[in-house]
Amino acid sequence: MSDKEKQLLNPDPGVCLPWEVKLAEIGEFPGNEEIVKKEWEKLDDFAYNFIWFWVQR
Repeated sequence: MSDKEKQLLNPDPGVCLPWEVKLAEIGEFPGNEEIVKKEWEKLDDFAYNFIWFWVQR
């Protein structure tokens, strides 16, 4: 099993899909990667909290 597959099956707490996995999916990234990474992490955090909220209901 590759590192990418392991990371998808067992991401860090508070993360749905790590940026590293998404970046590998996108491939070569033109422009400022840090801006997109920051926004991706905010979106991912929102998704994680949304799912957590509905699971705990």
